[in-house]
Amino acid sequence: MNGNLEFYARLTEWTPWDEAAVLKMQYEKRAELAKSITCVGLLVDLSMDQHFEVRKGVAENPNTPLTTLKRLAEQDFCSSVQNAAHETLSALI
Repeated sequence: MNGNLEFYARLTEWTPWDEAAVLKMQYEKRAELAKSITCVGLLVDLSMDQHFEVRKGVAENPNTPLTTLKRLAEQDFCSSVQNAAHETLSALI
């Protein structure tokens, strides 16, 4: 992880500017961050990303809201995202 990704991966207090910076990143970086960030609003936004890798990262993140995980498990068009969301839900419940 480069310095910028490490900064956001450890961030606990998010500003709108932080969220905007992540949303502007290349999808590979968004996917990596989606696995570990704690910002609920940003996780919800990333759960609707056009790239399945980003949505899969959200689905693997235990900080993702349950309603978002359920939506990914039931409605995402990518089976790997659905499977990841099911696994995360099973681990949390």
